[in-house]
Amino acid sequence: MKKFFLPVDGSLHSTYAMQYMAMMAPILQDADYLLFYVQPTISDYLIEESKTDTSAMKKLKQLKEKNETLGNDILQRRKKDLMNLKVPEEKIQMLTQPRREGAARDILWEAEKVLADAIIIGRRGLSKIQDTFLGSTSKNVIEHSAGIPVWMVNGEVTSKNILLAVDGSVDSVKAMDYLLEMIREKPDVDLTLFHVQASLVDSCGVDFTETEAPGEGEASVGRIIEKADRQCIDNFVSTARSKLKQKGLEQDRVKVRTQPAKVNIGKAIAEEFRSGDYGSLVVGKRGINKRFFMGSVSHYLLTHLDSGALWVIT
Repeated sequence: MKKFFLPVDGSLHSTYAMQYMAMMAPILQDADYLLFYVQPTISDYLIEESKTDTSAMKKLKQLKEKNETLGNDILQRRKKDLMNLKVPEEKIQMLTQPRREGAARDILWEAEKVLADAIIIGRRGLSKIQDTFLGSTSKNVIEHSAGIPVWMVNGEVTSKNILLAVDGSVDSVKAMDYLLEMIREKPDVDLTLFHVQASLVDSCGVDFTETEAPGEGEASVGRIIEKADRQCIDNFVSTARSKLKQKGLEQDRVKVRTQPAKVNIGKAIAEEFRSGDYGSLVVGKRGINKRFFMGSVSHYLLTHLDSGALWVIT
C-alpha cells in the first residue's frame, strides 16, 4: 500500500493535482491519500503581545480558531472533490496545522513523518503573482526534498502516457525503478525512454588544445564520448526492457527515443514532452555529471513544462 501526500489549498492548481491523481489511479499501486493544509501565518508581534496583553491573547485565540476552521473547511471540500473523482472515502485522510517553519518545510516534515511515497503538489497557488501557498513553495519542496519524490502537476493533464528522461546514470536507474514500483502489473500505459546524447561540454572540462592541432583533440574526445554514451545507454535500455517485461508491460508499448546532443538538455526534454502524447515526465534529480537535473535543466523544466506532471525522483 502506497501513501500519497497532497498539500492542498482552494486554488485551481490544487484541483488539477487531485484530478491528475484520480486519472492515474487505475495504473498506480493501491494507495492512501493524505490531504494536508498549512494554515496562514500568525503575526509574531501578536504572539508576543498575547503574553502580556489579555485583549491580544483573546485576539490570538480567535485567529487560531478561525485558521483551523478555514483549514478544516478546505480539507472537507477537497475530500469531497476526491470522492467525486471515485476515490473511496476510507482511502482519504486529512491534516491541518498552523504554519511553523514555512510551507515548504512543513510539507516536507509531515511527508517524512508519515513515510509518504510521493508528494503531489500544484505548481502555483491562487494566482501567478501571489504566492499564497503553492507558488514558489512547490519549487522549494522539490529542491529541498532529500528522500521523497515530488510530483509537480501543472495544468490539466489528460494523458496517462509517461516519458522517462534517462542518461544512464545511477539516478536514471533509481527513477526507472521508482516508476516501476509505483505502477501496477500490466499497466494500461505507453512508456517512452528518452535520451539526449552526451556532448563534450557535458562530459569533460579538460582543454585538449595545448597538445592537439586545432579541433583535433576536441573531435577525437567527442567521438570517444559519443561511443561511450551509446554503450552506456544501450546497456541501460537492455536492463530497462528486462525490468519492464517482468512488470508485464508489453514491449510494443515501450519506445526508446534518442536525440543528438543539444546545449539545453531541459529544452530538448520539454520539446519531446510537448510534441508527444505524454501526461507525466519522470526524471532523476541528478545525472552522470551531477548537473543533469537540479542545475539549469531543473529550472527549465520547472518553468516550461505545461499541462503535465513532473516527477522528480531523489
